[in-house]
Amino acid sequence: MKTLVPEKKEGQTVGKIVDAMYVGGDFAPYGREDIFTVVEIFLREYVGMPGTLVTRKFTQDDARSIATRLNMPYETIVKIVAVFRLAAGRKSDTKQKLMKAFNKVRMKGGIKHGVTSRM
Repeated sequence: MKTLVPEKKEGQTVGKIVDAMYVGGDFAPYGREDIFTVVEIFLREYVGMPGTLVTRKFTQDDARSIATRLNMPYETIVKIVAVFRLAAGRKSDTKQKLMKAFNKVRMKGGIKHGVTSRM
């Protein structure tokens, strides 16, 4: 039987994502440094750097405060953060979903008279 082991993929770095956003041309009046500054603020204050614990959510008010700090339009800040989150988000494929679903225990009939099953 073939084992379901996820392939090791080379992850994207923040620099590669920012470069791709800059080369794409959607943020034309702003340079790579401006995009990187927005992403750096988002990572530092709302996601957390390695070794730190951050539990803040990124809200509309936060986007407005970043926009006033950097003198950029609010819509551009939201667009940069949204594109970065989509690009940096974890990609999951069907093999990984199957492996996770297989390990969940399902019960029928309640706790005392339950029948457990694994897919």
